[in-house]
Amino acid sequence: MNVQLLNKKEAIFESTLTLINENGFHGTPMSQIASHANVATGTIYHYFASKDELITELFAYCRVKTNEHIFNVEESLSYKEKFFYIWNRLVDYYLANKKIFWFIEQFYSSPYYELIQKTKDPSYYGADRMRMFFTEGIHAGIIRNVSFPTLISLYIGAATSHVKMVTYGFCQAQKQGREDLIEIIWNGVNNK
Repeated sequence: MNVQLLNKKEAIFESTLTLINENGFHGTPMSQIASHANVATGTIYHYFASKDELITELFAYCRVKTNEHIFNVEESLSYKEKFFYIWNRLVDYYLANKKIFWFIEQFYSSPYYELIQKTKDPSYYGADRMRMFFTEGIHAGIIRNVSFPTLISLYIGAATSHVKMVTYGFCQAQKQGREDLIEIIWNGVNNK
């Protein structure tokens, strides 16, 4: 895909992200997205067959961007260091990219998530990256052999909860508080 086409598609994604954060899924018509992205409505349909496809593709786009950021990790780090690093990178990314954070949160609570679970492989939206990371730790005997949903609930759930607490003003983004939180998570999953 050439740069101009990629830029149009990215403009559509970014406009959709902004408008969905402002108006929700149902309050964001394709015509409004086109106007905001400064493209013709037909251009959107050139890339996406429907609004549903645009939204599910936007979810994959957001997850890819998030994973590229959080998994940009030095291979020389120990597993524990990677565990802490990835978690902190996720919190930092969501705090710096709140539109992506809120879109992903809204997406998981919508029928769109059910749709991709039924029709898409987890690699489509990047869930396999985290699964592979946890599997590596389990196979090496570093973390406890518990289910992926349990691990993801603890690890990602704590990160998203912390982002919400900071965003809502219930707590400030303090280094010590974050270090305490990830240390507690590590102590819970560490295979001592």
